[in-house]
Parts: sequence; C-alpha cells; structure tokens
Amino acid sequence: MESADLVVVLVDVSDKWTRSRLSPQVLQCLTKFSQVPSILVLNKVDCLKQKSVLLELTAALTEGVVNGTKLNIKQALRSRLGTHCPGPETKDPNAHSVRNPQRIGWPYFQEIFMLSALNNKDVNTLKQYLLTQAQPGPWEFHSGVLTSQTPEEICANKIREKLLEYLPEEVPYNVQQKTAVWEEGPSGELVIHQNLLVPKESHVRILIGQKGLLISQIAQEVGRDLMDIFLCDVLIRLSVKLLK
Repeated sequence: MESADLVVVLVDVSDKWTRSRLSPQVLQCLTKFSQVPSILVLNKVDCLKQKSVLLELTAALTEGVVNGTKLNIKQALRSRLGTHCPGPETKDPNAHSVRNPQRIGWPYFQEIFMLSALNNKDVNTLKQYLLTQAQPGPWEFHSGVLTSQTPEEICANKIREKLLEYLPEEVPYNVQQKTAVWEEGPSGELVIHQNLLVPKESHVRILIGQKGLLISQIAQEVGRDLMDIFLCDVLIRLSVKLLK
C-alpha cells in the first residue's frame, strides 16, 4: 500500500455477513497509509432488492462522509443502482484524525462506485476512473518475467483456487496449507505433498468428499494445471488433517 497510487476497497454487498463493516485488517491498513488515496467499490448491487439496504451500507462504510464532506446519500441513490457517486472536493483532506479503534467504516474515501461486475454494469466507469488515477513510472519487472511468484507460491495458489471453487461457504477460508514435500522424482518429475489443515471434523469430511472423490479430483486438476505451467510431469498428493 505504501507504494500504491490508489487503494480500492471492494465490498460484496450480497454477503450479509461481511458487508456492513470493513474488516479490522483493512481499516488498519487504511489508517497506517492514510496518505494514499482510497475509493470504495460496492459490487453485486444487482443482488439487492431494496435500495434502502444500499443506503444503509453506504452510510456505515463511509461513516456518512466522502472526500471530507458529509455525503447526501439519499440524493445519490435517486439515480439507478450501479452509479458512480463522486465525492465533493475538500480543502484539507488531513483536517481530521483517522485513528478510531471503534471504527467500522472509513470516512476518507475519495469516491464511491456502485456496480455489478456480472453484467458489466458501470464497470467501464470504474475502469476509466482507475486509468485517470494511474501514475506513470518505470516497469517493475522485465518484459520477459512471467510472474514474481515462486513455484511454491504458484502451487499453493492453484490449490487455494480449487478449494474456493469446490468448497461451500466459509470452509475454504479455514484451510491452512503446509507443504511437506517438494522434490524432484527419480524420472525428473516434480513430487509435491501438501497437508490441508482444517479446524473441524466436519470440514475434514467435506474436503475429503464421499469415498475421497473430492480431494482426489482437486489433486488431479491441480496436477494438470501445474504440468502446463512448469512444463514437466507433476505428482501431487493432498492430505486432509485436523488442525491441532
């Protein structure tokens, strides 16, 4: 965040469990790097049947203030959902203290965007705004560099991707990944063994699946993806264990 030109805080308004407040980690980052401009993006507004819900969320997540001025939320919501609500200009963006341990929102967002990425509603408006905010600078990596991730990080992210795809609700977010084996096999193949640690016995059963079919399918798909990436044979084994 320290080197960012702009911080985008994205909120899924269809998730009733997380949408009404910013996470403490996000608020901590915003507070620590308050000098970096930030905007709020409310996504999946098409899932809300009542505009009043969006009104309440906007008020909570911004504490009713955008760009240093009290936001007239009712007026902003008279237009259709998925609208860019520009924040008014402020003379002194640092006029107020940003430290508040009880805070659930952030009153220093410069802009608010309400959109639906699924049907591309107002996504282009956000893209154009981000383009105007981008600052010119040198390339961080050479054009021949495909990724800055290590092979181990690529593998872990591929497994995480499949967990998010196949596991329900909060289950994938409670999985801890620990690589036990990463070595070259006798025929030059890459041998990987990763333990998936979960906090509940019920999560163990869900992740393993009936007769072990789910965890086997995840391992097979990850193995195929990694072979395409690393251009070598990959033998991967996933073990599910209860977190102690």
